[in-house]
Amino acid sequence: MTAGTAHKESVKSGIMGGMAADRSPVTPLVGRAAELQQLLVAAGISDSRSRDAVLLGGDAGIGKTRLLRELVDRADAAGHRVLVGHCLDLGDSHLPFQPFVEAFGVLDDDERDELAARFPALAPLLPWKAVDESNEVDRTELFSSVVAGLDQLATERPILLVVEDVHWADGSTRHLIRYVLAHTFSQSVHVVVSYRADDLHRRHPLRQAVAEWVRLPGVRRIELSPLPDADVRTLITARGAGDLADEGVKAVVRRASGNAFYAEELLDAGLANLQAALPETLADLLLVRLDRLDDDARLVVRAASCSGGRVTDQVLAAVVGLPPAQLDEALRSAIDHKVLSQVAGESYGFRHALLAEAVHDDLLPSERRRINLAYISALTADGAKGPAAEIAMHAAAAGDLTRAFTANVEAAEDAVRVAGYDESAHHYENALEIVDAAPEGTDIVGLVVAAADAVLTAGHLYRSLALLRDHLDQLRADAPTEDRVRLLLAIGNTAFYAGLDPEAQATSSEALELVGDERTVLRAEAEALGARIASDQRKDEEAMERGEFAATLAEELGAAHVIADVTTTLTRLVARTGGANLDKARQRYNDLVAASRADGNIAGELRGLHNLAFVLYNAGELDDAEQAFRAAMARAEKTGRPWAPYGFDGRAFAAIICYVRGRWDDAVELWSVGPDAPPLAEAILSAGALQVAAGRGEFAAIAHEQRLRDYWEQDVAMTVHSASSLIDLHGDSGDLTSALKVHDDVVETLDREWDGRLFPARLRFTGLIVGQFANAVPRLAKSEHPALVRRATELEAETAETMAAYPMMGPEGLAWYARVSAELARLRWLTGIDSPPEDELLKLWRESVEGFVAVGQPFEQARSAVRLAAVLRAAGQDDEARNARASAREIAQRLGAKPLLAEIDESGGRASRPDDELTPREREVLTHVSAGRSNGEIAALLFISTKTVSVHVSNILAKLNASGRTEAAAIARRRGLLD
Repeated sequence: MTAGTAHKESVKSGIMGGMAADRSPVTPLVGRAAELQQLLVAAGISDSRSRDAVLLGGDAGIGKTRLLRELVDRADAAGHRVLVGHCLDLGDSHLPFQPFVEAFGVLDDDERDELAARFPALAPLLPWKAVDESNEVDRTELFSSVVAGLDQLATERPILLVVEDVHWADGSTRHLIRYVLAHTFSQSVHVVVSYRADDLHRRHPLRQAVAEWVRLPGVRRIELSPLPDADVRTLITARGAGDLADEGVKAVVRRASGNAFYAEELLDAGLANLQAALPETLADLLLVRLDRLDDDARLVVRAASCSGGRVTDQVLAAVVGLPPAQLDEALRSAIDHKVLSQVAGESYGFRHALLAEAVHDDLLPSERRRINLAYISALTADGAKGPAAEIAMHAAAAGDLTRAFTANVEAAEDAVRVAGYDESAHHYENALEIVDAAPEGTDIVGLVVAAADAVLTAGHLYRSLALLRDHLDQLRADAPTEDRVRLLLAIGNTAFYAGLDPEAQATSSEALELVGDERTVLRAEAEALGARIASDQRKDEEAMERGEFAATLAEELGAAHVIADVTTTLTRLVARTGGANLDKARQRYNDLVAASRADGNIAGELRGLHNLAFVLYNAGELDDAEQAFRAAMARAEKTGRPWAPYGFDGRAFAAIICYVRGRWDDAVELWSVGPDAPPLAEAILSAGALQVAAGRGEFAAIAHEQRLRDYWEQDVAMTVHSASSLIDLHGDSGDLTSALKVHDDVVETLDREWDGRLFPARLRFTGLIVGQFANAVPRLAKSEHPALVRRATELEAETAETMAAYPMMGPEGLAWYARVSAELARLRWLTGIDSPPEDELLKLWRESVEGFVAVGQPFEQARSAVRLAAVLRAAGQDDEARNARASAREIAQRLGAKPLLAEIDESGGRASRPDDELTPREREVLTHVSAGRSNGEIAALLFISTKTVSVHVSNILAKLNASGRTEAAAIARRRGLLD
């Protein structure tokens, strides 16, 4: 095809090119901020002085086109003219200069006329009927005309020329691209050239060309690497899969390996699990790469697909049986064609995990069996033990289930020795799936308990519990009593960690009944568990009696792990009942932690630190408590147990202390651990972080409500934290109905699943919801006030019962109880229903402030102080009111607590001005803004211009001191400004 006829394919190019036909991004740009910034500079968008050209490379599907779409959009918005051309994969039917034909195809007739007149040699590249194609064009003149034409077009505004998919370019197009890249333009012309890096095998003509181009002055090269896992997660959410189960998200992330296109294909095919076969279209696309390889290279690649990840050249040589020279050449070919890559010295792996899947799935069953058996032979040759995990995988694939069972158990034990509990759990569960193939004499119950412990230590508490329950249900009726007792004790301990005291107590009692009076380690373990449960239920005498018996028995039998367990329980009892002062309790716990560490009892060490932290916390020694929690967290992370009981609690409760002490940024840092947390742990951390979101008025966080509610029956602390935050988020946004529903739902959940009708957290819930009742008074009809007062009075009476049920209530509980009384009094004062005298009101609010000062909770101290200030101002005590407001404002500003700052302003802390009042028209506009209408919709409804609406909205935001429309609507609801 000649240059003169190339324009006839321009329509086809527009259809196939994608970006030329549709420049609108379908998903947000994720994880490419740094690369986009480099492109914006090079393209003269963020730096008009730049004259760089860019070579943009990356594997297929890595996100080049999406990044270029963002660049094109930014260039359009900046007033640049964008010319885009694509190279096409048409086999041997090359289209010389096709991308330039397409790029010039967007010019209008006048511009084509002018260019053709000034640069006749350029005419063959212009898709224009009047061009005379009969004349031959000198190549050098054509090239110079292209750069001159671009310079001419750039006299009016900057030009961005984008040439995509240059790996498909013909030789003529490559030469022209080099000419353009080497040219120094007099005007603002910027060039970006993209190509697939994984297509540039050793003999690909573009490989040498790129090496030459990058040495040209002003040419930079940007290679896109795979997206980090966190960015793939963000992409999944952006694609509308935010409700996908966590395991499904992890499966897509793992299989996509940072490739955005693969992630989207897996999502679109509904394959959010690791077992599902690849979509046929995606598999075919991946397998095209194998067609370029010779027979030896294909043999090597097929064998490598069964390796499970990476394989050394020695093992691969033994599996495929090729002579060294042939193997080297085959490997070189596979690497050169971007199928395999060299990793970790002498090992090889697939360039992308999905390609390995596609090749593996394409094997015949008999091929897979032969290859996996060859791997086992290679790994165990000459008596070698071989990696148990690899042998287990190959044995299972080859159908040798007994060997697979044994190897999985060995791999699980190996993983525990290096604190790889996730991997250990995986191998134990693999073994249990084929337990029928276990060798005779295998201790199956011991295996189940070990598996459950690994799953628990990896952070999957309820999965561990389900595993144990399932095997207890399947235990034969004639099974040895010892087997049943071991499972019961494992269930009891795991249920205790989960806070499921009734189940823990029932299994402990059943285990004790089965073991009888025999003085065995199992009986000592059962008594120790019973003591722990009784202690947790505050049955101190029973706990002490059972604990001392368990300790005596454990010492008699030399059961060190039971001694550590019971000693921790007894130390907790002594510290709680006043049998030891704080210093003695601290010393006893420190001795216990040191002894556990010396014995290698990591779980005992973590439990000791955890209990010490809570003794300090309940004594109001928050700094020392935080230090102990952080010590548990650090020790857990160092020993590979970041999500295990007590270790993970160290992180969660250290963050809570940071939150209550007003170090919110430190708390958020502790709560932010990335996507690798197990689902329940992630929910607990998210619930903690929600408290900061509530305090700062980040109302968008309400979107997490249902996800967190799904875990309310699994962890009491996350239930308390998330519900408290949601009460405030709904209430501060003006939605009292939703706030009250959260309160009632969480009380019902905790009553049903946890502590019964009366529990300490009710003090906090009641203080918050009655406070929201009082905040809502100005915007509610007077007829609604009596119902609020009645409900608040009932709630206050139940908190009094709670106080009676917990005579040893700590300082924080006492502070919240004072807050409940103060909030109820404020509600009565604001509604005028049985309004208390001012001196009583002042006394209650001073007690609330003092209570939170005593426990070191600045946020709640400030909330109490501003409400005290309102009463002081009404009582004419203006100086003290100003001081209280100033103190509250300093705390609120430091924390970034917007709702509290708004309350301070509304209570009289800011001098009012006449122009602060909203005009009738502004109130009308505000009503529509609060309904979620756009400026255009409001303009149509009010028969005014959109610009006028915009002015009104700006005035409203300024007068309400709101940062945006959502916050303005929330403030309006709180102030009762809406009709």
